[in-house]
Amino acid sequence: MNDNPTTTANSLTTGLDELASYLERSTLLVLAYADIFESKYARPALDKISRHFQGQPLTTTWITTTLTLFAVMSILPVLSFIGLSIFALCSSMCIALTFGFAAVVALEIMFATVLLLVLGGLLFFSFVCTTFCAMAYLTFRLGQNLQTQGRFEIAGWAQETRQHFTFVSVKPEDNDDSDGSGVHIAQEANDQVKRENSSPSPSRSLMAPSGSA
Repeated sequence: MNDNPTTTANSLTTGLDELASYLERSTLLVLAYADIFESKYARPALDKISRHFQGQPLTTTWITTTLTLFAVMSILPVLSFIGLSIFALCSSMCIALTFGFAAVVALEIMFATVLLLVLGGLLFFSFVCTTFCAMAYLTFRLGQNLQTQGRFEIAGWAQETRQHFTFVSVKPEDNDDSDGSGVHIAQEANDQVKRENSSPSPSRSLMAPSGSA
């Protein structure tokens, strides 16, 4: 890296000079082409139009007026054409988007229907497999009970099968209440026994005088 400030300033000045010379050459080239166009095409055309206007003023005025009127009157049709073109383009885009959205919705509904059918089939298949496994297990248990206990174990197998499909509802609150009531009853029984032991019975009251006598 060059750290000399003088060299850097000289390089920058050289670059600016080259850019200025390039711009100057470009300007001269554009001016030269403009002069060529003016001398070969623009001035001869203007001179010819001027001579034609001087020679035939009525025809030139008629042509100029016609072109001017045509330009003024053609503004509205041109603007209408542009507006109708934009409207047709926007309408086509809206119609295409509407049909595209409708096609997407139809495809999504079709895919959702297929998905629901597949899920329903899987649910049915799972139910059938589970039922088959349960029946196979119960049949195995029946065979095992018959093999070990004989035909008298069919009632036990039926009871076991009924227990598999019966839900026993257990309420902890009721158990707590029953336990509490049991403890309370036991406490009342103990209190009653203590009262009976502490209070004198009639037999004891009768035996006491006889002993003293």
